[in-house]
Amino acid sequence: MAMMKPIKVLTTAAAVLMAVATTVVAPPPAQAFLHPGNFDLLTNRYDRASWFWFIARCSPDATPDCRWISAAPRLKYYAYYQGNAYLANGQWTLKVDVADGLRCPGYNLPTHETYVWDDNTLVGTINSAYDVGCFNGPPGNQFWTFKLQRL
Repeated sequence: MAMMKPIKVLTTAAAVLMAVATTVVAPPPAQAFLHPGNFDLLTNRYDRASWFWFIARCSPDATPDCRWISAAPRLKYYAYYQGNAYLANGQWTLKVDVADGLRCPGYNLPTHETYVWDDNTLVGTINSAYDVGCFNGPPGNQFWTFKLQRL
């Protein structure tokens, strides 16, 4: 029985050392984009228009991989849009329909927008698809880049 005590102490000490080593050596978990707030949408898409995003946790499903985004234009004659963004493999994806996404001479047409951005850098792309082009043209896609900057 006397021999059991040193082994028990050694086992306990080894377990404690392993736990400490794991917390020191293991990288911290990836920091998801958890901070709700207002963000400027900086993009090469428009020359006269700009939007800001209000980002909040999804409701009622407040999971770490979901954010509710409400986009507001700075100029009153542009469209608002909103939707849920989802995190997968370090990339957020937001899919929304935008009433005035395709700018034609004298009028606008609706688009299906897909925003994809990196969780760490907040830099991403916009893919804008439309069913009918300007002057009743064929369907198509347009592509831009963007960055989110906290206001």
